[in-house]
Amino acid sequence: MSLGDDIAERFREAACVGDLTLLTKLELQGVDLNSKNSMNGWTALHWACKRNHVAVVKYLLDRGADRNIKNKDGHTPAQLTSNEEIRNLLGVSSECEVKTTPLPILPNYLASPAFPYISNDRDNQSHFPVNSMYYKASGGDGRSVYTPTVSSSMSDELVLKARLANSDEKDFIEIELPRTQLHFAGLFSLMCAELGVDKSLVAKIRKLPDTIIRKDKDVKRLTDFQELELVLTNKAASAASRTYCLAPARNNETILY
Repeated sequence: MSLGDDIAERFREAACVGDLTLLTKLELQGVDLNSKNSMNGWTALHWACKRNHVAVVKYLLDRGADRNIKNKDGHTPAQLTSNEEIRNLLGVSSECEVKTTPLPILPNYLASPAFPYISNDRDNQSHFPVNSMYYKASGGDGRSVYTPTVSSSMSDELVLKARLANSDEKDFIEIELPRTQLHFAGLFSLMCAELGVDKSLVAKIRKLPDTIIRKDKDVKRLTDFQELELVLTNKAASAASRTYCLAPARNNETILY
């Protein structure tokens, strides 16, 4: 990988994790805003939309990122987001279909994020997110250690850890559920969109280690960094097996039966 390709990949990584500080630094190095990953054709804007980072999408659009660019599946950034504000920024209607095709690869910066963001090289600190969400401390051996903190802007979101149950991929991804959407339908839609899962294939949502999320009140009791799993249906299962399905409940809540 050439130096230019390395910078472009770091730029896409920064867009994926929502790091505006690093995006700005890399843009000053002359990175191509519309550079594509060679395997899947995703750009920084694709990632920002997929991860619902409103501020990053605004930043990229303001600097001329191509909103109509397509990845190798033929999807534009607008087709990858479930966020209405982002769709408005991109000028698409709320009826625009959200594509839930699973990613061809899971990038290392999602599967194995660096923690606690340790840098041995002072000149390479731009690799790590240094903004209002992190503070810098000195490690016992003189290394610089970046540790996440909670910023005031995070108070409007519930940060959850999500993955697919019974999958070869055991790592979680972090997802952000707006506190204005602390209901079952909001959580269900967000998890399906973030994990690239067709809603019709979901059997239930499990709060680890062994609790089923069934209704709005269950969602309101969730706390930051709770681990959740989407459990998929098994169409080959015995008819005697218990099946969960979405159904309307009393008091305008949604319950899994």
